Amino acid sequence: MIKAKPNNSNLVFRMIYKRFLLIIAAILTISIVLGVMLFFRSQGYYADVIYNKQVERLGFVNRSIENEIEIVKRVQYNVMMNDSIESIRYFYESSTFFERYEMMEAMRGQMEALKNSSRLVADAKIYFKSVNKVIGSDEINDLDPAVWKDIGRDLFTDSSPVQNYHDRLIIKEALTESPGSGLPDCVIIVDLDKMAIEEQLKYAQLTDQDIIALADRHHHIIVSSTVDGYSLLKDTPELQKQIKLNGQKYEVIQSESSFLETRLFWLYVDNTNQVAVGISLTILLIFIVIIGLIILSGFLDSYRRVYNPLKILLEDAFQQVRAGNFKYRITKYEKSHLAPLYSSFNEMVSRIDTLIEKDLKQQLLISHAQLKHLQAQINPHFMYNSYYLLYRMIKMRDYENSVLLCEHLGKFYEYITRDGEDEKMLREEVEHARVYAAIQSYRFGHRVRVEFGDLPENWAYELIPRLIIQPLLENAFHYGFEKVSSSGGNILRISFHQVDKGLIICVENSGDDDEHTIQEISNLILRGNRDGEVTALSNIHKRLQIFFGPESGLAIVKSDLGGFRVEIHIPGQRTVETE
Repeated sequence: MIKAKPNNSNLVFRMIYKRFLLIIAAILTISIVLGVMLFFRSQGYYADVIYNKQVERLGFVNRSIENEIEIVKRVQYNVMMNDSIESIRYFYESSTFFERYEMMEAMRGQMEALKNSSRLVADAKIYFKSVNKVIGSDEINDLDPAVWKDIGRDLFTDSSPVQNYHDRLIIKEALTESPGSGLPDCVIIVDLDKMAIEEQLKYAQLTDQDIIALADRHHHIIVSSTVDGYSLLKDTPELQKQIKLNGQKYEVIQSESSFLETRLFWLYVDNTNQVAVGISLTILLIFIVIIGLIILSGFLDSYRRVYNPLKILLEDAFQQVRAGNFKYRITKYEKSHLAPLYSSFNEMVSRIDTLIEKDLKQQLLISHAQLKHLQAQINPHFMYNSYYLLYRMIKMRDYENSVLLCEHLGKFYEYITRDGEDEKMLREEVEHARVYAAIQSYRFGHRVRVEFGDLPENWAYELIPRLIIQPLLENAFHYGFEKVSSSGGNILRISFHQVDKGLIICVENSGDDDEHTIQEISNLILRGNRDGEVTALSNIHKRLQIFFGPESGLAIVKSDLGGFRVEIHIPGQRTVETE
């Protein structure tokens, strides 16, 4: 007789089900007991917690305002100690009109900087009694004697750091006429933005019923988050903990600033009972959350392995790229199953960023170089020299060379002005340099001998950045031969040398330049210096490296002819990134 096997699966199910009910019952019982205990104990405890948090919050607000005003005070003091003020006080009358203008503008700029030193500053002005001037951040006016008298009467009788002056909240800093005199001669008045302070106080409120007010040392409200706050201290003792205002009972907490000599009051409605009820509801919600966690525990692994990684990629990463931030990279993905996808995304964004940056730099540098060389070649000196040379040749009836010179000039200006292409074939660039050398040969005559080599045929159609050879010839003529004597022996040589790694174009000239000078210029170019005589060379070097890669560029050494030897290194194959 064959016995039936017991249904172990039903047994296991019943065991798990009963244990699950027991766990739920235990959790529910514990939650109810804890809820009752916490309900009776929470009222006083959470009232203290809320009070301490409010005190801490009020202290933070007070410190924030204090820090902002302290920064303004420091900037104000630094301005007052600046030599510009002494110059105006003692040298204004003896200065010329232009010097006075410079003094006033310099001081106006400092007032503007003082105004921009904090978001709490609305305006800043400095009053000079000795020169009868008022300088603000945006205007300069004559000082009204009545205004100065009013300032001396109302401001200098009170030493408070922050004063309420004609419904304005101000900070002052003054210099006296002489040590110990007590009579002010120069005063900086900074107007604080009451609306900005009111907004900061409103932001600190927990409820719309709260009132936060700032009072000076005389217990006068100077700023309040509400209209009702401005009448507070008329009936409120300094250390009173409760107050009834407009039929509403408020609890009062205070925070004092010894630096500003002010006191910050916070009036709030005591909602402790509501908080206790809220805590009870919170306990119920915690119980619900616990049950939910038990039910949803099976989904946590899916959230960790799928949802969160996809969120990083689809929301964070793509939103950054969509906003144009190609510097963004996904990090901390070593343990994620999507790590290969993250790596591919980072590589893609990096390559896009490189291409964009490369194209942008190329366009900017090319535009800068084209503009510079266009201006250099069409400047009056070059045109005058060319036309005057043509005039002399025609006058001397040298018609044949005159026609050739006209042809060269036409080709030269056509090349640099006809279009805005960024790239040219090497043979076109060489031909342009050859035309330029021919024009200069007519001008310099027997003083300079130009030796122009032939470009290898296999390099004729290589694309290169526009205008990289002719500027080197221009530098050689300008700095190497412009001031040479009329005797011969001066040589400009352009040659082409094929090497294993590409092509080297050499432009060298005769002279007596020392190696130290040559090395200094070479270092300036390698550092990307854009000032002085090496600007064109630095541009060419940078453009070549952007176009061909870091293995290309310019190299400068001493020539066998005695002068400079500038080498253009072009690699055998142009670097192209592929997918």
